[in-house]
Amino acid sequence: MGLLSYFKKDSLTEEIKAFEERPRPKLTDIMAKRGEGWESTEDMYGVGQVGTQSFNLFYNNYINKQYENEVEKINFYRQMANMPEIADVIEDAVNESTQVDEDDKVIHLDIKDKALGDNENIIKNLNDEFNKLFNQNISTEDDLWNMFRNYFIDGRIYYERVIDQRHPKQGIQNIKVLPSETMDYIYNPLSGKINVFFQYLKPNSKRPLSIEEAQTREDIVLFNPNQIGFINYGIYGKSKYEIFGFLEKSKVPYNQLKLLETSVIIYRIIRAPERFVFRIDTGNMPRDKALKYVEKIKQKMTKKQSYNSTTGQLSQEPEILSLLENYYLPQSAEGRGSQIETVGGNPAGFTELDDVYYFARKLYRALKYPASRVNASQEKTDGDVLFGGGSTGEISRDEIKWSKFLERQQKKFCNELTDLFLLHLEFKGLKKQYGLTKRKIQIGMNPPSKYKEQMEANFVESRHNNYSSLADREEMSKYYCMKKYLKWTDEEIQANVDGMKKDVELGFREANDEGGSNW
Repeated sequence: MGLLSYFKKDSLTEEIKAFEERPRPKLTDIMAKRGEGWESTEDMYGVGQVGTQSFNLFYNNYINKQYENEVEKINFYRQMANMPEIADVIEDAVNESTQVDEDDKVIHLDIKDKALGDNENIIKNLNDEFNKLFNQNISTEDDLWNMFRNYFIDGRIYYERVIDQRHPKQGIQNIKVLPSETMDYIYNPLSGKINVFFQYLKPNSKRPLSIEEAQTREDIVLFNPNQIGFINYGIYGKSKYEIFGFLEKSKVPYNQLKLLETSVIIYRIIRAPERFVFRIDTGNMPRDKALKYVEKIKQKMTKKQSYNSTTGQLSQEPEILSLLENYYLPQSAEGRGSQIETVGGNPAGFTELDDVYYFARKLYRALKYPASRVNASQEKTDGDVLFGGGSTGEISRDEIKWSKFLERQQKKFCNELTDLFLLHLEFKGLKKQYGLTKRKIQIGMNPPSKYKEQMEANFVESRHNNYSSLADREEMSKYYCMKKYLKWTDEEIQANVDGMKKDVELGFREANDEGGSNW
């Protein structure tokens, strides 16, 4: 049901043909422009420019190790996502990125080209195909929510574009999200374009040396680049194989906060409770027998508890007269008999939490989460500087930064969904027929916040206040004030005049003595 076999046929598009058939640049020209620095190099298909003499060492120590590191990184990201603070941030990010409009739709089709927008027949056909793909074939609302969540956790998302190979002209039939830890690719290091995607069917697989090797291996499934949709966070390490996700910058504060919280719990358990001091009367026993006797009494009366940082539970339940680690001391016959005393605990372990709050704030800052949303009474933090001064429409600066961050992530998904839609239209034959490109049509998403509308409303209110204070003065021209303070164009001013005349005709406004309308 995939695209691979279809794209192997003669029905390759002109764009794909051009990509496959383009001549390779000369090695001397490449090194002169890019300065790869490899010695004794050879152009190896599917791998790029590498030194053939040291390739096996390079592969074992770098390429294959990179894939193993990426799997470990993804697993650690998922472990981090189980932390309540991080889980809440991710959920907020996903919910705000996939908001629905008044029609309960997450995405919409924008026609950028004026010529296309003026053709009602084309608009109807594009909207029909858009609704068919994203509202019938694909459960957009549910799929996008899950894709955004996987993206924020793993730092990448892979999905297969599924077609009916028997009827490819029906277009994309569905999408299938693929586990990130099983996916890999080979890309051209000179152009940065991905040559092939593949999926490992078994754990601990080795990255193939070339596409030809991958085709012969039973533990690998190959995909044409057009068959896979791929979105990543966009921050790379030493190569495009090393992808850093949204959670990368929060690794250090995550580890620090987790360690500190564990130490606070342990401190509370060890220091807070009171302890018993048992003075056991051992009479005239020799020292060694007295110690053994005391140990025997201790074993009968207590069990030591340990704290499990993973589950947050104590390992054993205490027995009667047992509180954690008590003290057992032998007392000779010269004493007054056995005594039980108490050693006071220190309950301040949960009242002095400034260090915990400090690292919690660092964690939220690393996650780009607005400090104004964090409970000030618990986290001891306040919101950031406010836009809008003291007005009721003020917007916190960190809220705007958070919204802009989410908008950048939405744009990546919109670009990918636009590619998916154009591929669907290509199978249907409409892309070529209408000459469609990403510059002419674009899929959009609802903004994560209404801060832009709120800020614009504040600006409009301020402009009208300035206009009202000056327009009625004799020395001021209303036309000038409209241009200067309301920022109206001549067309908008004329439209307002025409509207006022229409108000008179409809009885909404009284005519003045000259037969005109009141300004």
